[in-house]
Amino acid sequence: MNDESGTLTKPGMFEAFQRLAELQACDDELWARELEHTGLPARRTGLLAERAALEAASAGAREALQQAEAAQRRVESELQDQEALRKRLESQQFQVKTNDAYTALLHEIERAQRTISECETRLLEGMDAIESARAACASAEGAGRESATRLDAEAQALDTREQQLDAELVRLRAARLRVIAESDPKLIEQYEKISTRRRPAAVRIRGTLCLGCRVDIPPQQCIEIQRAERVITCGNCQRILLGIDRA
Repeated sequence: MNDESGTLTKPGMFEAFQRLAELQACDDELWARELEHTGLPARRTGLLAERAALEAASAGAREALQQAEAAQRRVESELQDQEALRKRLESQQFQVKTNDAYTALLHEIERAQRTISECETRLLEGMDAIESARAACASAEGAGRESATRLDAEAQALDTREQQLDAELVRLRAARLRVIAESDPKLIEQYEKISTRRRPAAVRIRGTLCLGCRVDIPPQQCIEIQRAERVITCGNCQRILLGIDRA
């Protein structure tokens, strides 16, 4: 309550501090919810990035498998060509007329056979590469399916949490307006001015320690704070000191 000059009396000051403490508690919760709400888009972006990375991993694994299979087909085609070449050369052995021509033909047959042997080795290596690529593809796609289920659930949880936060923010803002309407305008003005620079704007002390900046409050001021007869601010951080923290 106020006296005739408009100055808060001790009972009025005590009530004003109670209202201010209520406002600070409301603001603490409000700021926390606003911060969480502000962070939702980044969390959604993170989920999208993770989903894109999983899809890229699956696509990369499928591409690697396709490349391994294509390489194997090229080797198989080369092997068929070399085997056909060897047969054609072998069929010409009894048609050559000179020793030099026969020797040259044998060299070509040997070259074709070496190429055939190399192709057969590459085919075996290619089979191993395809098997590994298939396993990697199956693993990537399996991980993608599992992660997609998890990501869908997390995205749904974010949507639900956003709805909850929207409702909580409406409730807290309404509560804040109610407390302000029931509070001393001058004290609210001081509180709001401090709040633009520091959060929280109003704190308690523990022992002789300001819980806002952790700096000691002079003993005489501590006594005055307990009396709750006037507004006292911390000499270091300028926060309003509400009273003693009994926790």
